[in-house]
Amino acid sequence: MPWFKGNLHTHTNKSDGDSSPEVVVDWYEKNKYDFLVLSDHNHLTILEKDDTNILLIPGEEITLNVPYSIHVNAIGIKKVIEPTIRTNKAKTLQANIDNIITAGGLAEINHPNFRWALDEDDLVQVRGAHFLEVFNGNFNTHNYGGGGKKSVEEMWDQMLSRKIQIWGVAVDDSHHFQGEFALSRHNPGRGWVQVFAENLSMNNILESMRNGNFYFSTGVKFKEVVIDKEKIELKITGDDVNEGLSNTLITDSKYTTQLISKNGEIIEEINGKKVSFSIPKITDKDDYIYFRTKTLSSTGSVAWTQPLFV
Repeated sequence: MPWFKGNLHTHTNKSDGDSSPEVVVDWYEKNKYDFLVLSDHNHLTILEKDDTNILLIPGEEITLNVPYSIHVNAIGIKKVIEPTIRTNKAKTLQANIDNIITAGGLAEINHPNFRWALDEDDLVQVRGAHFLEVFNGNFNTHNYGGGGKKSVEEMWDQMLSRKIQIWGVAVDDSHHFQGEFALSRHNPGRGWVQVFAENLSMNNILESMRNGNFYFSTGVKFKEVVIDKEKIELKITGDDVNEGLSNTLITDSKYTTQLISKNGEIIEEINGKKVSFSIPKITDKDDYIYFRTKTLSSTGSVAWTQPLFV
């Protein structure tokens, strides 16, 4: 089966983006994305575009800013879902996730560290969400934490260690397609998912993502990913660069891949473009719950595979 590249978090001028849906879709198509979710705030942006090869999956960023800053993407829905408020942050987050699931969509928890809205104590109470934005392309979403606040990746490991099955994603959260591309601007091309699916159809892409058949990246590109109960094998192609460069592939980078398990513990590291980890034998059911990999490039790009639960 082939790999399909997509972005799950995108804004147009139907909410707070600077460009029309047509301009936004054209950028992603020119940069060789296979599918795209237009996720405007509390708005379902539907673009009927017959002259494009990119698959458009309907979505919405369910957005609350008061009394809590809760942003959740609803992917693959058919109508707008109104935000729901409950008595605290965790209950509000859960209620909106439940609404997405009831509507037949996939629920994505967006940028927990934006405005320092959600922490690990909130996230470990969540049930049923499909995705967590481990990487968000905007500088003010504070992916890496700091000052006593955990990174989103650390919070992901805490959720996984509590046996909460939730897949990680990388997204653009793009708003700015006009003018310069700069760190302080919310530009496209910074984070994406690569989905392993039978074909480029909405049903197949969503089903593959529901089952965790994808990896996510800020640039590192895999040729092959094999995950089973005994091993994880990766073959790295290079660094896929999109931001204004129209798919430049850098092939001379150096790579280190980490095997990561419960509570974010790094079990093993391997250098190079071909990686093979043997899954340790489990002697105590509480020793390890999951294994995942993180590949770091000398360019600064990163790619993550989804957790294998054992």
